[in-house]
Amino acid sequence: MSDSLISVVIPVYNVEDYIDECIKSVLNQTYKNVEIIVINDGSTDNSLKILENYAFKNDNIILISQKNSGQSVARNKGIEVASGEYIYFLDSDDFILPETLDHLILTMEQNNLDLVRFRAESFVDKIDMQVNYKKYDFNKFFDSNKVYNKEEFLKLNLVTFSSSPVLYMVKKDLLINNNILFKPGIIHEDDLFTLEVFINTNLMMYKSNAYYKRRYRPNSTMTTESIVGRKKSFDSRCVIVNELNGLLEKYTGKLEVKLINKRIHTLIAILMYSYQELDKNYKKRHIKGLKNLSAIDYYYYYLRREVIKYLSPIKKILTK
Repeated sequence: MSDSLISVVIPVYNVEDYIDECIKSVLNQTYKNVEIIVINDGSTDNSLKILENYAFKNDNIILISQKNSGQSVARNKGIEVASGEYIYFLDSDDFILPETLDHLILTMEQNNLDLVRFRAESFVDKIDMQVNYKKYDFNKFFDSNKVYNKEEFLKLNLVTFSSSPVLYMVKKDLLINNNILFKPGIIHEDDLFTLEVFINTNLMMYKSNAYYKRRYRPNSTMTTESIVGRKKSFDSRCVIVNELNGLLEKYTGKLEVKLINKRIHTLIAILMYSYQELDKNYKKRHIKGLKNLSAIDYYYYYLRREVIKYLSPIKKILTK
């Protein structure tokens, strides 16, 4: 049985209705050598009072309060103060099953892994929306009994990349030694962080269990549909594409470059084909301004978008 310390990092912002279930899911873990680092990111509801009550009653909870600076800054603070050999990020409106950390740490230490990935189960809470319940299920791609080396893992990520850091446990040294942090000031910051984590992973495994319970709720980052929120999403993805182009100067291995380019192409396609509610000239100007995007590249994506728009109604008719 392992006695290694696990640091669970939880950024918190205005989640008074959900934080109790989240914290309890960590306190009730069958694995007990856990420090819980909770960063209150300037909450204006009762979240801080709830956290103060938990911190008063539990010696293993470290409560940090900061002015509202965003999830990236909060998570980076968690990495900075973490004492554990392993780090796990948990979103404050979600929760994990009681055996999660026990199973993950055992898998990590028995196989000397840098990282272990696992599955999530999504559910809808007080909101009417369509959810892809298979989004976080990669069972058909991974063998849960196999240790994957870097080459095997990078190849699989060409089809299984999922940026959310709540879906893996990682060695703290991997983050520290490679200076991997979340980029402040943007959303979708997981795209950059997780890509670098995966590129620097030498040994990993996948667990087929759905340890993580992901909540879709009103007013979360994942469900915000306001023009302001959508514009921030668009702007953030533009920043991420430029940052990914910068990573091509840092990582030069064949598979590393291939995976980075795949992420760049995926994000450019999202920028081109989504965000229809934003001003067309604003979108065009910013997409054309992306680093290393030639005019040929732009019009390739543009023509592809138009073809998809033309074929979609035909496809619906044919599949009725």
